[in-house]
Amino acid sequence: MAAGAPAPARGAIHAAKRWMGRHETTLLIANAAVLGFLFFLHLIDPAAVPLSANLVNVTAIALVGFLFFTIAWKGLVPAAICALGVVLLHNAIILPYYPPGEGAFSQLLPNERSGVRSPEEAAGVAVTMHFLLGIGMVALSMVIAHAPKLLFARNRPEEKESVWSKYPIWYDNVKLVGRYSEPMVQARSLMEDRDRYLLWRYEYVLASIYGTPHLVRPDGLVPEKSTEFIRDRESGLLMGMGRYDSYFV
Repeated sequence: MAAGAPAPARGAIHAAKRWMGRHETTLLIANAAVLGFLFFLHLIDPAAVPLSANLVNVTAIALVGFLFFTIAWKGLVPAAICALGVVLLHNAIILPYYPPGEGAFSQLLPNERSGVRSPEEAAGVAVTMHFLLGIGMVALSMVIAHAPKLLFARNRPEEKESVWSKYPIWYDNVKLVGRYSEPMVQARSLMEDRDRYLLWRYEYVLASIYGTPHLVRPDGLVPEKSTEFIRDRESGLLMGMGRYDSYFV
């Protein structure tokens, strides 16, 4: 038996991922509600509203844990960013229930020029900064998980697959060709010598067949008289999908 998680565990993980994939919108709404409740907990003043520190701690752990598990399944990068964010959120919410001692933050206050006059004020600033940074990191992880295109540059180059996806692939369509009663020949037989020398670069070449651009395999069959290869205007080389990532025109 191959090493790894037991089959029932793997099946449960796959089932959970499928369920989350079908309910992404619901999870996004739930995450927004959780963030709102965490913000409410952050605003509560322990001195004005005496709540149990253990109760607040357990509630915060449950909420940030929900956030993490609804984002972590989307990948390692959003999971890592979200993990840092939820730790900051939890700390920001629970720290006010454990006030600093007399020596707390003493190294952060070397003199009066720091602008903070007491450890309590320093703790308040730290809590606010932790909470805002945690919210920002969780929001970033949600964007990466659910809408990564929002982070792409406007003039970002298209991926190779998307550049050629608009062209249909020619599958030696004998039925279509037969309708025109035209003989079929190999695509390479219609090319120039310099084209055949460079065929190792191409997975498909771009050719106009009966007036419609198609992606054609170099060794595929095409109509002899109705096929015209599309070339780059500057170099005159064939255009097509590269066989290797670094070699395509």
